[in-house]
Amino acid sequence: MFCWTEETIRFRRDAAEAVGYDASIAAQLKPWLPEHARLCDAGCGLGYLSLALAGSCAHVTAVDIAPAPLAVLRQQAERTHTANLTVTEGDIFTMWPAEPFDAMIFCFFGRVRETLAAVRAQCKGTAVLVKKNWERHRFSLNGAPLKRFTYARTLDELDTLGVPYHTFTFLLDMGQPFRSLQDAALFFRLYGAPEAELTPERVRAQLVESALPGFPYYLPAENSLGVILVDAGDIPDSIVDG
Repeated sequence: MFCWTEETIRFRRDAAEAVGYDASIAAQLKPWLPEHARLCDAGCGLGYLSLALAGSCAHVTAVDIAPAPLAVLRQQAERTHTANLTVTEGDIFTMWPAEPFDAMIFCFFGRVRETLAAVRAQCKGTAVLVKKNWERHRFSLNGAPLKRFTYARTLDELDTLGVPYHTFTFLLDMGQPFRSLQDAALFFRLYGAPEAELTPERVRAQLVESALPGFPYYLPAENSLGVILVDAGDIPDSIVDG
């Protein structure tokens, strides 16, 4: 599970509010969601995607097991007067709604089998799986390989399980703004860079100048995202039974 700390929350908020890529993801997903959907954003984290989708849904249930990001989401929902959003702390894989959702979104979250089992149990419509369509960690100084949850690996597993799907990909700027070089060094440290490698020259070499107010430095990261659409009715019994 991703570790939510004061620092990781701050960096994620900076990216969400200064770069705004959650709104771009939402724009790609909206055409594939039922009109006036009752939607579940599973593993929502800080919930910026939930907020971006709430305007086109009848209701959004944002679920995460970690209390710290949900506290931020509740504040954001109150600030933006988002009334059709329910914030729920708990394990999406063991919680069942009073009635099935029309759609569920798993954005950079969830193993394939547990995701499919949750969809089969909780959803009567479409599951939207958003996956990283790249092989190297975008925030690693040395390009460390991703080990799980990638788009290609998810497709391989769905094929093995015999689950039909529809897919598309799109490019998105998912860079990280920084308030200082010290902040950038802290960021790389949080994502596993060895202290000895975090020289000011090495850190600065990864960054470009930014025009974003309050953020003089920017770590560019244009990435390809893979979206996988699965109909809940196409998930075989063996997924749930297994």
